[in-house]
Amino acid sequence: MDGLSQAFSSFFSNPGDVKLLQTGVAGAGEAGNLIEEKKRLDYQNLVMNLLKNPQQLAAMAAKITQPLNAGLVQATNNQVQGNLASRGLAQSPGIFAASEAQALAPFEQQNQQTALSAVLQSLGLPASSFGQPANLAPLFSSLFQPTKPAVPTQTPQAPGLTPPPPSSGTVDPSGSGDYGL
Repeated sequence: MDGLSQAFSSFFSNPGDVKLLQTGVAGAGEAGNLIEEKKRLDYQNLVMNLLKNPQQLAAMAAKITQPLNAGLVQATNNQVQGNLASRGLAQSPGIFAASEAQALAPFEQQNQQTALSAVLQSLGLPASSFGQPANLAPLFSSLFQPTKPAVPTQTPQAPGLTPPPPSSGTVDPSGSGDYGL
């Protein structure tokens, strides 16, 4: 384990190796941006194709439209027959079919609308399902800055001596301790 940590510390102490690592990260980030852009273009082409050919969109929605519930259809038929019988039209098959279609139409339309919404949602509309491209500007700017040689961060001190605290920058020439405040 100690050898691994030495390898990492020696790798990151060399400015050339850090630049190499930054270049690799920048390349990977740019590749990710290119892949994301390709996905966007493919998606845009699909949507444009559907806009040019709305029959395809309607066919997609028709495939997933759920049939009406049998209990709903039976209950609606009973209501329509009862309504027509109260008006003396129970024996007229044409009037019954038209009345039944009118009674079931809102339910069928709701099923179609639900299917269309599901298709549009599966297509990612609105087009907010894509991530934003990675901002690589800070990485590229640090990559192309000149490297500075490594400078030790601590200055050697004489043993047993401590440096004085930094001054506030204001000097009192009179020595009175009153800094004009």
